[in-house]
Amino acid sequence: MKTLAVLASAVALVGMAIPAHADEADGAFLAALNKAGISYKSPDRAIAAGQKVCDLANSGTSQLDIIRDVHEFNPAFSASAAAKFVQAAASVYCPNILSVDSGGANPNTAS
Repeated sequence: MKTLAVLASAVALVGMAIPAHADEADGAFLAALNKAGISYKSPDRAIAAGQKVCDLANSGTSQLDIIRDVHEFNPAFSASAAAKFVQAAASVYCPNILSVDSGGANPNTAS
């Protein structure tokens, strides 16, 4: 019975740790956008768009195509701002997939 209580406590702590990590990553992403001079009306929509960047990368979309998509779907963004947005998302949500400094393919995963 004591083991069950300990296991239940451990599961509860793990469940609470996941949202805390997500909040930390989301905060870091919003801070990266602010540092890059990118404003947003809704933090939730900005976060969702940043996470979508990595979803696209995971599905095989090239970084250049992702930047083009961000630029096309956000006409107020210049190409430079779109690239900064993608780099901010990559640096927080998927640095192992997308390059965060060159605007090209991650040299660690390029073939």
